[in-house]
Amino acid sequence: MGAIALVGFMGAGKTTVGRELAVRLGWRFHDLDDLIERRERRRIADIFQLDGEAGFRRIELSLLRELVESVTRASQVWALGGGAFVEPKIQKCLDQASIPTVFLDAPVEQLFARSEQEDLVRPLRQNRDQFCALYEKRRPEYAKAAVCVQTAGKEIGVIAEEIISTLKLNIGVTD
Repeated sequence: MGAIALVGFMGAGKTTVGRELAVRLGWRFHDLDDLIERRERRRIADIFQLDGEAGFRRIELSLLRELVESVTRASQVWALGGGAFVEPKIQKCLDQASIPTVFLDAPVEQLFARSEQEDLVRPLRQNRDQFCALYEKRRPEYAKAAVCVQTAGKEIGVIAEEIISTLKLNIGVTD
């Protein structure tokens, strides 16, 4: 297996679980939003403000395609942005590359609380009602992932081990 894509809503723990999973597997880790900010030399919030969500999604798809091409060089764990997997082109890209997707889920109230971070601007997190409505709208798309892992009340290591076990991965095996 060349890569795993973690998907889910804001606050699901994609980056935190992704880092732990990559360490346990001996694979590389990439946070798609971080890669976008480095490549574009601007924050996600600024991209949304200047280019709109559609412009951001084009950048996101382009970068994901590059990641898919890089899988032949090294096994990787990817944390996708909260809206990435909702996009049909992203789902198709991952499906065509046979990249398994893992939906990290938790109750919406927990996601709302987790996503409130002073040092992190989330352009699509305005208030509780808007947050819940967006989650309900996106959830059916997340549910299309190959695997769904409930994260509520679980330690990060337990979640990583559940993913490893479910996908039958070999720890410490790299390409």
